[in-house]
Amino acid sequence: MSTKSVCLIVTAEVTATTFYRGYLAYLRRSGWDVTLIASSDGNLEELGHSEGVQVVNVPMRRDPSPGDDLVSLVRLFKQLKRLKPDVVVTATPKAGLLGTLSALLARVPVRVYQLWGIRFETETGPKRAMLKLLESWSIRFSTQVVANSDSLARRAADLGLLGRKQTVVLGPGSSHGVDLERFSADAEFPTVDSATAKFLARRPSALVIGFVGRVHPDKGIRTLLQALEICARQALDVRLLVVGAFESADVVTQIEQSQIETHLVGSVDDTRPYLRAMNIHCLPTRREGFPNVVLEAAAMGLATVASDATGAIDSVVDGETGLLFVTDDAESLARAITRLAVDKDLRSRLGTRARAHVEANFKREKIWSLQEANLSGHLAERVAS
Repeated sequence: MSTKSVCLIVTAEVTATTFYRGYLAYLRRSGWDVTLIASSDGNLEELGHSEGVQVVNVPMRRDPSPGDDLVSLVRLFKQLKRLKPDVVVTATPKAGLLGTLSALLARVPVRVYQLWGIRFETETGPKRAMLKLLESWSIRFSTQVVANSDSLARRAADLGLLGRKQTVVLGPGSSHGVDLERFSADAEFPTVDSATAKFLARRPSALVIGFVGRVHPDKGIRTLLQALEICARQALDVRLLVVGAFESADVVTQIEQSQIETHLVGSVDDTRPYLRAMNIHCLPTRREGFPNVVLEAAAMGLATVASDATGAIDSVVDGETGLLFVTDDAESLARAITRLAVDKDLRSRLGTRARAHVEANFKREKIWSLQEANLSGHLAERVAS
């Protein structure tokens, strides 16, 4: 029996490192010949070596750039003609479009587009129309669309993206699950940085409300600040810990001008010590695919207050593993934070249940197994037809 071959394409190396580390080796052990294509920041070879797979650097820009995109498309096409994979798996908007189109042109029989979110969902005007068109092309050029949450699949259908295609959601969703040994309150990991340690030590009695993610308008940080100001007016002693890359100067300015005591950590390699420092984890996002940070917080025994936005709503079992609030509604978020802030036992119960929930449903090996089985099954169907 010949070896099955798969080529995974994402736009950026950091995405591959975050979402595919461990999974690439799992596919290889499952009998696949694996190649990863991404735009390298200098560490793509290290990832390939550690996973035991071939890697190829094809520069791709995240934002639309017709000239550069055409060059990337030609390079992808040439690589796929050389590799002749049985399956191409693409994810992220730019790699989704260029990867599925180049795979179609190279006559790759199986083209799986992993839908991890709808970027245009929070856009307006011409940019929204353009991004929607590009997303619809990625779907059209694929042979299968795999959404990483039920609400995302429904939203894609509601927005008219799918045409005649049906999305597949594997098991409970999620793009890659969570490493339960790494994300555990019992694991050994470093302490927070010195500046964060000083921030935490100044008022140890204050509740630490935490956010982990891109500092970007789509993440709803303005709503979180407004909610915390409501909490403060109700005499709740709260402060905010923000962990993640600064992608919007406007949002950083909003944070700096807020009356809430806030510490900006920036991007970190290991979020675990920061999650451990939080009393309540908040995800006030306006759109997601499936937020893995909620699973990571849950694995650490930390309850999350999340919006009911696309994708986020799938990550929390309301009243069991955390609380949901109405997207963009600061008063709704303030009520949820207050409920957990005044009830330490409830926070503890939700955190314990959150850990049990991810253990039962989101162990990364379980998610990998579902994904590998889907690839094998879809390949067999295409070959048979």
